[in-house]
Amino acid sequence: MQQPDNNLGQLIQDLESDQVAGIRKTLTSLNPPEIARLLESLTVGKRKIIWQLVDQEDEGEILKELVDDVRQNLIEEMDASELIAVTQDMELDDLADLLIDIPEAITEQIITALDQQDQVRLESVMSFEENTAGGLTNPRIVSVRRGITIEVLIRYLRKLRKLPEDTNYIYIINKHNEYLGAVKLVDLFVEDKGKNIEDIMDESVKPFTAETDSHQVSLDFQDLDIISAPVVDDQNKLLGQITIDDVVDVIQDQANSEIFNMAGLDDEDDIFAPVLVSSKRRAVWLGMNLVTAFIVAGAVGLFKEILGQIVILAVLMPIVASMGGVAGNQTLILVIRGIATKKIQRSNAIKLLIKEGSVALLNGLTWSIVVSVLAVVLFQTPWNIGYIIGAAMLLNILASAIAGVSIPFLLKKVGIDPALAGGVMMTTLTDVLGFITFLGLATLFLLE
Repeated sequence: MQQPDNNLGQLIQDLESDQVAGIRKTLTSLNPPEIARLLESLTVGKRKIIWQLVDQEDEGEILKELVDDVRQNLIEEMDASELIAVTQDMELDDLADLLIDIPEAITEQIITALDQQDQVRLESVMSFEENTAGGLTNPRIVSVRRGITIEVLIRYLRKLRKLPEDTNYIYIINKHNEYLGAVKLVDLFVEDKGKNIEDIMDESVKPFTAETDSHQVSLDFQDLDIISAPVVDDQNKLLGQITIDDVVDVIQDQANSEIFNMAGLDDEDDIFAPVLVSSKRRAVWLGMNLVTAFIVAGAVGLFKEILGQIVILAVLMPIVASMGGVAGNQTLILVIRGIATKKIQRSNAIKLLIKEGSVALLNGLTWSIVVSVLAVVLFQTPWNIGYIIGAAMLLNILASAIAGVSIPFLLKKVGIDPALAGGVMMTTLTDVLGFITFLGLATLFLLE
């Protein structure tokens, strides 16, 4: 298989030379997720050309893999008949996600084109929030009532001719559709066919409730090493199952969101969106950073008198802020990720604070000595300035460690994503505190 970057380069080359046959050959060699990544890597004009050459049978699978912006732009180019055609064979949980981007009039046609049972199932999935277990649920499963033998169950499965995708378990229910347990598909062929299914039913296969947060679902899948799990409502009635492919998407989305949020970006944005659109999206974040920059500038402005008398302080003060910022962001990222994976909670936050404070004290002492010596040797500054910059750095690194642990919990308490606002708060805090500490100590001990 060709590497993705080679595929992209080949596609661009074929597009520029109008080699339709070459484009089709490349697309044929790729699966839908790979084509989706390639589409996201192309400019809008080239993307539309490639989309016209994609096999229609793959369009639904490709659409569900695309980021929101790119998917919505492609959907706007498709007519109602095409959208209905590409959505007919999609898994219902994926279809529920896709319908959000489709015009309401066409959505109604798509739902009407489904059989009655799938319409009811789709309605059930769409009744839950996207970021819950219910929103991830695929209602196309095999469930049977207890009280039948393995032989009867096998005959029933044969009549189905085709099992739902990713069928690992047959789910056992009572006459009220309440979940009882699960039978591994493979066990049907190794057990005595005369046994009742209750005899081989695994009651340890615990269901998720539909309202369970998708993040918690992903953690449980990782911790328990499972590949599928049933989902029930608040009355224990079986709704469907979640499979590992959907959980992998959740994990990937969470990781992407954390990275992009730290820069004020949305991981569902089109990287090749029009310049004006991208500029508007980033303007708010830049404006917020400008406000924090003026706060820092205001802090420095308080010490104009001593900066005018001892110019070397202006040269050295960025070192204090920079070292505090790096140390603080190390702790901040550690805590944000720890909270996301639930390794860090209120119960162990104090212990973490003590540990991070100890690390900051050790590193602060070490590097404050190094910086003090370098300031004296490299800039020929008096030793008293060296002592001041060392003390300021030690205090700033200690404060940054405390802030790195505290900020995520404070933001979470007020309902703000720590990954979104934590970095800005940390940078502003360490800059302001670093400058005030350094210049304040200099004013106290050096100003005549």
